[in-house]
Amino acid sequence: MRKWWLHLMLLAAIAVAALGITRLRFDTDILSMLPGELPEVKGLKAQHQAFARQDEAILLLETGVAGGDHDEEHSPAKLAQSLAAHLEKDGVVKRARWQPQWTADPQGLSELLAYLWLNGDPAEVRALAGRLSAENSQATLDAALEEIATSLSGQDLALQAHDPFGFLAHPAVADVLGSSSGGGGANFSSADGTAHLIFLDAPREIPGYREAGAWLDQVRASIANWQAAQDTATHDPSAPVSPSTRISLTGEPAFSSEIGLAMEKDMSGSIGLTLTLIALLFWWMQRRLMLLHGLVLTLCLVFAVALGVAGWVYGELSIMALASAEILIGLATDYGLVICQEAKVAGHDRKKLLHASGRPVLCGALTTAVVFSALNLGGLPGMAQLGSIVGWGLLAAGVLMIVFYLPWVARFGVDRAPAEDEAKWIPDRRNSWLITAAISGLALAVLAWKGMPGVEFDSKIMRPRNSTAMEGFERMREKFPDKDPRLLRIVVQAPDDATMLARLREAESRLAQAGKDGVLLESSLPAAWWPDPVKQEENRAVLLAMARDAPRLLAAADATGFTEEGTALGRQILGFLEKAEPGFYPASPAAREIMRLFLQRDETQGGGLVLGSVLPDPSVDPLTPGYPRLRALNAEGIWLSGWSLFKPAIAGLVKDDMTRMLVPMGVLLLGMMFLIFRRIRDVSLALFTMVISTLVLLAAMTLFGLKWNFVNLMATPLLLGTGIDYAIHVTLTLRRTGMCFKELWNGTGKALLFCGASNVIGFGSLMFSSSDALVSLGQVAVIGILLSMAFSIFLLPGWHARGVGPADR
Repeated sequence: MRKWWLHLMLLAAIAVAALGITRLRFDTDILSMLPGELPEVKGLKAQHQAFARQDEAILLLETGVAGGDHDEEHSPAKLAQSLAAHLEKDGVVKRARWQPQWTADPQGLSELLAYLWLNGDPAEVRALAGRLSAENSQATLDAALEEIATSLSGQDLALQAHDPFGFLAHPAVADVLGSSSGGGGANFSSADGTAHLIFLDAPREIPGYREAGAWLDQVRASIANWQAAQDTATHDPSAPVSPSTRISLTGEPAFSSEIGLAMEKDMSGSIGLTLTLIALLFWWMQRRLMLLHGLVLTLCLVFAVALGVAGWVYGELSIMALASAEILIGLATDYGLVICQEAKVAGHDRKKLLHASGRPVLCGALTTAVVFSALNLGGLPGMAQLGSIVGWGLLAAGVLMIVFYLPWVARFGVDRAPAEDEAKWIPDRRNSWLITAAISGLALAVLAWKGMPGVEFDSKIMRPRNSTAMEGFERMREKFPDKDPRLLRIVVQAPDDATMLARLREAESRLAQAGKDGVLLESSLPAAWWPDPVKQEENRAVLLAMARDAPRLLAAADATGFTEEGTALGRQILGFLEKAEPGFYPASPAAREIMRLFLQRDETQGGGLVLGSVLPDPSVDPLTPGYPRLRALNAEGIWLSGWSLFKPAIAGLVKDDMTRMLVPMGVLLLGMMFLIFRRIRDVSLALFTMVISTLVLLAAMTLFGLKWNFVNLMATPLLLGTGIDYAIHVTLTLRRTGMCFKELWNGTGKALLFCGASNVIGFGSLMFSSSDALVSLGQVAVIGILLSMAFSIFLLPGWHARGVGPADR
């Protein structure tokens, strides 16, 4: 009956796990690692979701030489045009945009200007109508002609020559002319003339990172062919010499494919390496293939159950959650080793083996699972996922090791010589306290000399390592910088049009007040770009009358001396205004390309996002005490956005998180240790082990130049959990064996040495991760685990001893 129950349980666990694993997906958005309740994170996420497209990559072409410094054939613009045509011809892109669409489709710009006037301030519309009335139109045209004659700016001259009626004087037009950002913006060429942008639209839908990677591989191959053709032409003696070009790919598909494929590599490579190293270590200690096979089988089942539950609960795993695999393997192996090692001492009778190892394994699994689960109390979603997966896995490991692996060991681990080594490595009471005092004194001296480890809350830790997409993005920011590096974005988001208009009015009021209070030096919010039915209704009659007066205006412009080309823009705008219906919204791709710089709108349900910018006063910069005054601009659906806001926001969150996690976790652990030990002295010594480990960890971090960040700070609860786990095993074994150091060393001691080594392998594999965040977590965890293990095995027994005789050693 029991075998039937066990087999049924095994099959049920495998089935549930397998179904859950099929639901797992990788979340390649690095912003998903950040706490979603922070206003700064809400702004970054909203901006990213609205303006980053999975089916659009950005190509940066650099020549290192300005366009005017060499022949026009090899200027960045001409090379970009040639490359765009090549990519389209190859069929690897649906469209490659190397210049703004409105340059090839002027009607799109005319439609946009007509919309902006229809949607604009009624007072400005009436002023325009007054300037173009029969009484004032001639004076307006004469003034425009005079400005053309006296203009010293080439750009102003070109604009005025094509705008005799003053339509380009709309305040929102400055947003178009002043923008140099990506995403299909007004400028595709850099200010210094050495770089050019090309926006690549995918030829088909890109549902995930694998498809994005496959598409970009095709694009890179096509680019390589184009470069080879360029090099061939360069070596032609009759052809002009082309400067070497540098081409970078960035954008959402580049980031998602890099991160997703790196996560797959981390998942397969590091897990395989971890399992291999732990298997070799296990073989070296136990020398039984059947025991190794049983352990690997049990670990696979534990891992499958943990990931299966994660699939049902989360569906998507973040970058941080991937670390759970290696950590879980390392920790779960501990319980198998404890059983194997205890079997050498306690014999292979199943009941005796259960008595020797059952309680330590289950108690250790429970306490460590509680510690990892406490990561859910923090504000980092990725760490919460990691804690939950490891917690579920440890609970499964505790049960499965007792139910399945313990009988396996009892059956296949027979005829092994019992361990008879002397416990010469464990010092007696006096020497244990002397060593403790010496180590503590040395650690305190290091901290007094070099100080505590530094704290660094930098957003760079979120970025993937060795990322060509990030390199390209940084190059693009360098070539197309904001007019001021301190510039921040302000994001206004709403679920419908009515709410958006209300929030835009509130945002404008907040910005105006912040300007008066000296919080902002300047601000810009393109509220006029969002459709306003009330304004359109009020302006429509005035603009319709102006449009119907087009023949007179065009004739007057012609008589004043403006050419047909010069009046083409005005003619098209007047045509759009005459046909404009209530609810008019630009439909041309050229107009939408420009509008995408400032807003994203859901035309079926309404609502969306508007993006503005603010320049804060230096006194309220994110790293100054005055920052709360700037942060007060945030409101429901109104958020400041910028990576420079990351540090103060995350620093405050981490402080709160440490309190939220450590206090309840400490209380819970104390309660559990009192329940397990039922002796104040045993609890006190276990806690003392953690205090000494933490002290030496701080000294080691200072010596190695390691700094705390918002990720590795979360390693402290993990170290607390593993350290308490070791202390529980040692203390319970000492009590069970009557303080026999020899039996402790040959059983639990050697097992915990292996456990520590396996945990170091598990956490240490994080140092090969593609994420700097996980690398920093692995570094701190490895040092902390080694210290906790060493103090628990070699010093904790001596602290417990009250006089151990030679026979016990």
